[in-house]
Amino acid sequence: GGEPQLRTMIGQALHPDRHTRPELDREWFDRTVEAMLARMEANRSTWQDWHLRADALRQVRAAEAPPQHTRWWVDHLVAAAIARSVPITRTSDGVEEPATLRRANGDSVYHVAGSQLFTSGRVLQAEQRLVAAAGHHGGMVADPTAIDLALLECAANRVQLNPGQVLLVREMATSGARVQLAIAPAGSGKTTAMDALSMAWTASGGNVIGLAPSAAAAAQLGTQMQGHHDTLAKLVWDITPGLGDPTTWNQRIGPKTLVIIDEAGMADTISLDHAVSYILERGGSVRLIGDDQQLAAIGAGGVLRDIQATTGALRLTELLRFTDPAEGSASLALRDGQPAALGFYLDQHRIHVGDETTMADHLFDAWTTDRNNGRDTIMLAGTRERVAELNQRARTQRLSGHTPQTEVDLADGNRASIGDTIITRQNNRLLRVATNDWVKNGDRWTVTGTTRTGGLQARHTQSGRRVTLPADYVAEQVELGYASTIHTAQGITADT
Repeated sequence: GGEPQLRTMIGQALHPDRHTRPELDREWFDRTVEAMLARMEANRSTWQDWHLRADALRQVRAAEAPPQHTRWWVDHLVAAAIARSVPITRTSDGVEEPATLRRANGDSVYHVAGSQLFTSGRVLQAEQRLVAAAGHHGGMVADPTAIDLALLECAANRVQLNPGQVLLVREMATSGARVQLAIAPAGSGKTTAMDALSMAWTASGGNVIGLAPSAAAAAQLGTQMQGHHDTLAKLVWDITPGLGDPTTWNQRIGPKTLVIIDEAGMADTISLDHAVSYILERGGSVRLIGDDQQLAAIGAGGVLRDIQATTGALRLTELLRFTDPAEGSASLALRDGQPAALGFYLDQHRIHVGDETTMADHLFDAWTTDRNNGRDTIMLAGTRERVAELNQRARTQRLSGHTPQTEVDLADGNRASIGDTIITRQNNRLLRVATNDWVKNGDRWTVTGTTRTGGLQARHTQSGRRVTLPADYVAEQVELGYASTIHTAQGITADT
């Protein structure tokens, strides 16, 4: 930034905003515990002591508790949250350790401290409702002729479905199940099958809505499937009293509506239950598509296995993403946790071993080679700190000693200028790039210009659409996009 930004920073440091510090009383304590549990429920189906402890520490620091009392407040908040949680009983081998092999709290020394899992009554009740709903029938059934025509149309468009995809389409279109689950690993052609399903359903007189946990996944679903598409969170927000207002598309949900929820394994259990209950109350049918082995980054997840164990699930087992069948088989075996699958990757020299610094150097060298060959490539790392380092290194290499005329500060502590690749980290429907598209979490952009106020002008790396990102959004929700965490990368499209 320039002189105005420097003056603003100095002014804020010398004259910080005055705010009223909350009184640390019983009301604050109870409210904080409930908020902690609500965040746990929204982010995971089970939690441990350290999840609660980290959240409690954030709340105590935000409340500006005296430093000497921080540990006392954290311990009591965690204890209260655990008291209101439901412990998940561990299976026992029947062996009772003697007192000499037990800790002061009675736990065995062979039990990892702090590894006790907890959940909540709300999560358990939501899971029970979802499992029960999967056993109900009486929903709309698509016309067999419409299904045949949809499959023929796919073939005519040179999209040949394999037997597994055809079976998935027919079963989901004709089962009459109110809620039905399909387990489909990445690369198994689930989106192509859902496109055929949506065509058959629409031709039978119904309407189709596609939902996904993230805006990026919803947008991808919308490009490959007929019908309206949006995020699961948007539906939940709209139908929650006092929050949103029912929109046109969710008011159209009725007995002839099929709602396809993609990447259902990444949806939090309570939101999924809220949405499914609303759809079923209006007479609609739901199809859950997901991978029970997928990273549960966005929400709690975990209910897919319960549905599968109780009512069964359809499956896609053939991977279409790989040209080498052996690699497809190895990928499935690795997904199932079979150690023998590592043999394929070792034989193909895909696995490299070394210390963290050496591996980061090898990663950066491979990224540089692909980028120089004209590929859209992204580096993946396990921590946000390592991602920030790789991003800074990539930008330094790109600049090659050149000092840009104008730079803008980003949320990750790095800076960006014209030509940099950036990634947006929060959905913002007010930042429109088209009539039906907006800035989404995980979108990658190329910076084409800067604004006088510290904003960025950018072009989407895939669609080519342009947007101007305001300064406050850039400062809080934009990072360099050369590298990403593994969780953030889900849904990102790149060559390598």
